[in-house]
Amino acid sequence: RHSMLHTVAYVAFQELATRVSHRNTGHQSGDPVCDRMLARIATDENLHMVFYRNLLKAAFELAPDLTMQSVRDVIVNFRMPGHGMPGFERAAAQMAIGEVYNMRIHHDDVLQPVLRHLKVLEMDGLGPEGLQAQEELGFFMGGLDAEAAKFDEKLAARKARMAARAAG
Repeated sequence: RHSMLHTVAYVAFQELATRVSHRNTGHQSGDPVCDRMLARIATDENLHMVFYRNLLKAAFELAPDLTMQSVRDVIVNFRMPGHGMPGFERAAAQMAIGEVYNMRIHHDDVLQPVLRHLKVLEMDGLGPEGLQAQEELGFFMGGLDAEAAKFDEKLAARKARMAARAAG
């Protein structure tokens, strides 16, 4: 079931994901104007993220179990905006290969910073449902880290093949 808490949790992570994606796109564009423009957009996205992260913190104070369940649901089912648009899967694959946004970035630069800041995985005072959600979230994060490691290995192998082709 989707609730207002799910929306707050989603935007707390989505705004950071968008910020990271914009910064990485700018860095990789090779165009100084594009990089500066996307840096400005990323700064604005960061302000949004801080607002929603603070709202999520308040939600944990008011309804810790429900908020923990919402955070778990959002992270386990996370999708970037536009995921249903035609061509999104291809664009997402190109972004992953190009290291604009991939599982490693999602885990390390989006999910972990928010979870750490809010101390989500260390939180005390949860009831049984909140504790279960916290445990499931920790398990999911471990699995995502393992999947990201596999992706990193495949990406490194791909880069090595491309370098070998270019050299030979």
